[in-house]
Amino acid sequence: MEQKCFWVGWLVTLATTGLLLLWSLPLAPFATPGMLANEAVIVFFPVMLLRWIALATLLYWSTLQWCTRLSFSTQWCVVSIIAVLLLHLVLGVINLGILNLWLSVLASKTRTTEIVCVVIYFGLPLAVLGICTVGRFLSLPQSR
Repeated sequence: MEQKCFWVGWLVTLATTGLLLLWSLPLAPFATPGMLANEAVIVFFPVMLLRWIALATLLYWSTLQWCTRLSFSTQWCVVSIIAVLLLHLVLGVINLGILNLWLSVLASKTRTTEIVCVVIYFGLPLAVLGICTVGRFLSLPQSR
């Protein structure tokens, strides 16, 4: 069950990131000059929420595995899970702010600013996904 939850969350995260990337193609910096964002980009938010919920599930399972591997007591396991999920919440809020900056209509925004926003917007969740995947394989019992 634990393994299925991990891989379903992994696939959901990757699929929603791909869907958001596909939907972002008409926007700058993918297209030059690129379509200006309007109220239609509100559809990004439910998919983004689904992606961060799937990542939270992955982080929960990964932290739980590490707690059992390191033989943490129940209190430290709960504290670890809460700390990881709070860090996840902070990263999600940062990601939402980056999305707001990227899609905002500012006269002072340059192409470089948009590229940096896109790299952070898509790279942050993929980095968390990579950390969860590496952590998952490092926490597996070693065969001797």
